[in-house]
Amino acid sequence: MSKNMNMNMDSHSSAPRAPERRRFALGSLAVGASALTGVCGSSEAQPAAALPAPAQASGPIVLHGASPRLTMHAIDTFHGMAATGLRIDFSRFDGQDFVLLRSFTVNANGRADEPLLVDDSYRAGRYEMLLHVDDYFARKGAQLPRPAFLSKVPVRFQIVNTAERIHLPIQFGPWSYTYSRGS
Repeated sequence: MSKNMNMNMDSHSSAPRAPERRRFALGSLAVGASALTGVCGSSEAQPAAALPAPAQASGPIVLHGASPRLTMHAIDTFHGMAATGLRIDFSRFDGQDFVLLRSFTVNANGRADEPLLVDDSYRAGRYEMLLHVDDYFARKGAQLPRPAFLSKVPVRFQIVNTAERIHLPIQFGPWSYTYSRGS
């Protein structure tokens, strides 16, 4: 071991001494605080115009000539796998209620076998995917309390720009779910 390294180690272990670790941690906090102070500046509120805008897409997502479409991907976070066998009812809002367009079962990759909307069927509007998570976990034999906390989970969204491709990644478990707009 080098002479410099010996000076920073206890004689009975190969770990750095506690005071050295504390100095490093405090120094790291000081560097982080000074970086934040530089970003924030003063305690006065900055006008909204001075704050950076959220990242926005500049245009539709183009995939090597693929037409705009709606696709989805479902992940079972309880088992840590694709939600193979999950039943989903896909509906469109007609102004008064959601009208079923089709029902499908998620394939082995966690996706629908084909895009949910593509070409002429890809229209602006409000949509819903109703996930039958209670039936899914029952078929998987998951040891969960009965009745299930989540039963039928609605995933509602809108298509505004039919030139954009939309992909919906959905993650769910017996007690929670989340989804987002992907491309």
